[in-house]
Amino acid sequence: MDADEAYRSVAAALREAVEARGRAERQLADLRGRFDQLVDVLAGKGLLAEGHRKVLDRAGAAAAGAVKPRVRLRAWVDKYRIPNADVDCAALYPLCHARCCSLSFELTTQDLDEGVVRWEVEEPYLIRHEADGYCSHLDRATGGCGVYARRPATCRGYDCRGDRRIWADFDRRIPAPLP
Repeated sequence: MDADEAYRSVAAALREAVEARGRAERQLADLRGRFDQLVDVLAGKGLLAEGHRKVLDRAGAAAAGAVKPRVRLRAWVDKYRIPNADVDCAALYPLCHARCCSLSFELTTQDLDEGVVRWEVEEPYLIRHEADGYCSHLDRATGGCGVYARRPATCRGYDCRGDRRIWADFDRRIPAPLP
């Protein structure tokens, strides 16, 4: 199995895990609703004192605090229908050095289904970055995008002109200070 096949295999497994988690969350919500109703009934019949409810609330809060962060996935949009921002990236690259390619964002199921755009294995499904902090699809020599035709919706519609993380003054072509 080559690296691309392994990546696609892991991506498919994680996608299945995300879908299973969604089912589990819906079941948990159903159970929580039933539990709350049961506590209300028992309290209404005088079988639980108000102190019991507080103990149950503390136990629930402790259990909820132990839950690990969930996978992040952007709401589905058809990226091929997103209009491109009217920004000449190639002309600006010598000034901004593709700072937008260092930003992090969630991918969509469309990106996952296509299997082209890479994502962070440790933080599914955020766009993948390399050790230098830039997107793994950025061509470091040219500033071009290695997956331009299939780039994510966020990249397609992104307009850096008003983003203070990129430009201190876009009109005068003054990049923002680096963090």
